[in-house]
Amino acid sequence: MVQDGPLIYVIDDNPHVTRGLGKVLESAGFKPVLCHRGSEALQKIKSQIPAAAIVDIHLPDISGLALTTTLRNLLGDSVPIIILSGDTSIATINALPHVGATYFFAKPVRGEYLVERVKEWLAEAESAV
Repeated sequence: MVQDGPLIYVIDDNPHVTRGLGKVLESAGFKPVLCHRGSEALQKIKSQIPAAAIVDIHLPDISGLALTTTLRNLLGDSVPIIILSGDTSIATINALPHVGATYFFAKPVRGEYLVERVKEWLAEAESAV
């Protein structure tokens, strides 16, 4: 069943993570776009602008932090970009505001909490327009 809700990009090289998050997001009324590489997400953005993006830090082709910077530049300030990673190092956490990340979740994350927060951020973005 294809959802007509807001597009949410899930960018993670682990197919189990992308599939799992995709199912959680879809059941919450979103339309997930699953990408396993940063370059794949950047290619898809040319024709499908997301309402939000969930980005892993360690991707096979580009750093998730560098991808977040690129996404922020392409999508503007109002689109939520969530970093979801097992990398909880101080260097990573300190880099988040500099690359334009909206929020950071450590893996594993409770799907319902992630969905709840994404809905909040999308409502905030919509009311700011």
